[in-house]
Amino acid sequence: MVPVFDPQHDAADRVYVFHGTGCTQVLGPAEFMDRVRTLLSAAGVVPASAPPGHPDIASRPFTAESAQHPGDGRPLPWPRERSSVAEVSVELGADAFWERVEAGSWATWQSSWPEPTHGPLFPPSPPDWLAEAPRWELDPLAPALGPAASGGWVRSPAQAWDEPGPAVPAAQANRSGGAPHHGIGLFQLTDLESFWVFAPEEDVPDVVARCEALAREHPAFSWLTGYFDARDVAGSLRLPAECLPLLEADLTAAGHPVDTWW
Repeated sequence: MVPVFDPQHDAADRVYVFHGTGCTQVLGPAEFMDRVRTLLSAAGVVPASAPPGHPDIASRPFTAESAQHPGDGRPLPWPRERSSVAEVSVELGADAFWERVEAGSWATWQSSWPEPTHGPLFPPSPPDWLAEAPRWELDPLAPALGPAASGGWVRSPAQAWDEPGPAVPAAQANRSGGAPHHGIGLFQLTDLESFWVFAPEEDVPDVVARCEALAREHPAFSWLTGYFDARDVAGSLRLPAECLPLLEADLTAAGHPVDTWW
């Protein structure tokens, strides 16, 4: 058994995990993304040189219905010059990604030892800020409520369903403080035409209401589309790209911490 020493701070609540088809992307503060790379590299995984593409959903979601076919007109990679977060991508699906993260935790356990060694001991495990980060999965068949094409991000069943998660040792839980994830992500994950809104489940109604209010002066917000899982819960929202700076300003003014990648 080895001690796990992983100090937490507010930035730890601003990490997001996205599982696509055969790929995984993690977004968050740069120092945390460096640590994700360290874990993956220690497990023999080479991070991708560019963000993953998602050809199984429409890349032009707001065009005529005849053009809303997965893979049509996919744009080339673009520089994201207004991003507040960094990213790490790997060509691993959800199960393989977490298996490699676990392996990397064992491979790097010595760097997690506090000096001098003292306190409770735990087996090496992924850091809380990554293991407990909110996760989304790309569902090409996710129903859309709104004018955009179907297929979008839904909350990972591994976290979203009303099932108990893995037990966490009491001392470990006390160390992390169990802080909820409060950030709202506005990310261009799939295309240049749109962006996605990822909010805590309890904040989604407020975000929708704000978009509806903004639509009175900015018609592009009328294209708001939600994507739902089998529980009929919205996992993500999609809007035209021109709405991103307006929504960012509105959410920030309302006191929401906002993360962007565009």
